[in-house]
Formats: sequence, structure tokens, C-alpha cells
Amino acid sequence: MRPERRLAAVALVAAALIAGGCAAALRQATPEDAVRLAPQWPGTTLEDLQRGRSLYVRRCSGCHNVYLPRAFPPAKWPGLVDEMAVKARLGPGERDDVVRFLVAVASDGADAGGR
Repeated sequence: MRPERRLAAVALVAAALIAGGCAAALRQATPEDAVRLAPQWPGTTLEDLQRGRSLYVRRCSGCHNVYLPRAFPPAKWPGLVDEMAVKARLGPGERDDVVRFLVAVASDGADAGGR
């Protein structure tokens, strides 16, 4: 393998490990999260939140490290997701699941923040 290709391969593996490390720090949604969101988004289920987490990790880490939800106030997440939805190829329902997950985890105080 040529040195440039080897360097590119190493960089790709390193980026994947870093993104995976950030994703590993991202906590799972809980039934309490779904209950807490009920006034704002009636009918939100744990499955909706889990799907939102999965979409967030898969689609967003393809281009950059994922941010822990506490990195931004809950009210800022909908606009941030809207800005990136096209690049992340999120459909309307997928966008909603990602937003609900991020808002739920950002608003519970359990996630320490950072990237």
C-alpha cells in the first residue's frame, strides 16, 4: 500500500474510533424520558427515543463527532437538527425522533456535557 493511502486509512480508522467513543458516552433513553416529554410531545414512546438516538449516532457521526446533548440547551436542538437534516438525510419523522431524543437527554441533567 502506498504511504498516502496508508495514512488515509489510518486517519479513517482513527476518526471512526473517536466518533464511536463519543457515541459510547451518549446515554440511552429511559422510560422516564418519554414521560417527561409527554407534555411537549404527547405519545412519545421509549422506542421513538431509542430510534432517535440510533439515527443521531449513525447519521451525524458520519460527518463529525456527535455532541453530547448537554452541549446545547434543549431549546436550541430543534434548530440545530433542522440546519443539518438535509446533509444527514433525515426525513420528517426521523428528524422528530432525533430532536425528541436530544431534547430529552439535554433536559434531564444526567449527561455531563461536552463532546
